[in-house]
Amino acid sequence: MLRKILAISLMTVTSMAMADTLDIGLSNTTAQFKYGVASGLSGKSEVYAELMYNDVNSVIGGVGLLVANDEDQVPGLTIGVGAKAVASTIKAEPTRRNASALALGAQVRYELPVERRVAFAGEIYMAPKIITYGDANRYQQYGARAEFSISPQLQVYVGYRKTWFNLKTTGNDSVLINGPHVGVQLSF
Repeated sequence: MLRKILAISLMTVTSMAMADTLDIGLSNTTAQFKYGVASGLSGKSEVYAELMYNDVNSVIGGVGLLVANDEDQVPGLTIGVGAKAVASTIKAEPTRRNASALALGAQVRYELPVERRVAFAGEIYMAPKIITYGDANRYQQYGARAEFSISPQLQVYVGYRKTWFNLKTTGNDSVLINGPHVGVQLSF
């Protein structure tokens, strides 16, 4: 029993010593908020929760794990793989649709070696029919962005993102976001 209490205490202290991040991304029609904490698994791995809504009152939320590590052979390159569970309520005519998925994905981030303040990142997440539930057949998300570090605790970025579910009833894609966005990421 004492070992379990000690282990839980050490994990709590370890996660408190690592940096948390808050990411706020906005476009003309959407707002996305993401809060992440270092997972302690390896390198730059994190556990996160995210919430996004758009101007037609569709909402999607999720939790995930991204296991990322620096690539030793290429300075500045970080490669990660992850999984996330998402749930959404989608405003689709004539009624609302509810969908959820367990998505697998990958992320690549490259900091310019000469100028560590500039970085480029891309991600993709997909869930085929077998792990998509509710009123949807599949889920997909991808995005890319260019980042600039104002300080070690503050980054600004501009990018492109698309997130959508393919609906069962119509076979059409219900797009939650598709377009450019700007944002800020705070580390504390």
